[in-house]
Amino acid sequence: ALLLLTQPALAKDNNTAKILVGEWRCTQNLTPEEGINLSVEYIQLFTAQRNFTLDGTMEISFTMEEMRQMLGGSSLNYLFEGSGSWSTQPKRLTIKTENANMTPNSPLAQQMHDAGIMDVNDLRDMQSEDAFIINSLTKNSLTLTHEEEGFTAQCSRTK
Repeated sequence: ALLLLTQPALAKDNNTAKILVGEWRCTQNLTPEEGINLSVEYIQLFTAQRNFTLDGTMEISFTMEEMRQMLGGSSLNYLFEGSGSWSTQPKRLTIKTENANMTPNSPLAQQMHDAGIMDVNDLRDMQSEDAFIINSLTKNSLTLTHEEEGFTAQCSRTK
């Protein structure tokens, strides 16, 4: 009898996985602390083999004048890429990043890296597992909320 109860959930999970397969353009906007805005844009490709790649940009902007003066600029820009595996459960997406790479993409970010203040080498090959709540998923749009940190990712299908 238990098997009969789990069948619909399993079917729904397989359907979710099928819809996810493809390429998505995503954005995330966060305020990790007062005076700092984090804007992330990336392309994420989910394969049918449950692997993924992602490629994007991250901008850290400073909204407080004293912070801008201290750093000598208003934002830091980075390029990043990563890959790993993914899995679904009902209303959940788990992304396991196994390879990550980040490079400075603005003079200020490069200066901070060179000075060892924000060394992107510390983030290289960082492994993480992130769980997301699937708020909505259609053929062409996806909205996720990070379970621990609460930020939202808005995605639209590109392919």
